[in-house]
Amino acid sequence: MKVVINHDRCVHADAFATRCLATTIENPMGENHYCLAGVIDDGKPELTVSLIFEGKTYTRVIHNQAEREEIAAVGWPAFTQSAQSTSAVYSQN
Repeated sequence: MKVVINHDRCVHADAFATRCLATTIENPMGENHYCLAGVIDDGKPELTVSLIFEGKTYTRVIHNQAEREEIAAVGWPAFTQSAQSTSAVYSQN
């Protein structure tokens, strides 16, 4: 599964955005993900998370529950520092 989170369109403060990212990583099919731009069933067992922040897309592939918990705990600043970055912006069709 792949989820796309567009932090650039989020109007919440950083602390809320960090909690939202953590909640989305822990439960991507849950409710009230305010910055969620898309969910794509790619047929893969791992979770791919793409976070759009300041015009760049940061992507991480999460392979298991332990990784989900670790990544959810560090917040979006650490997510952007450790993820693969591209300049491509997600386009929702």
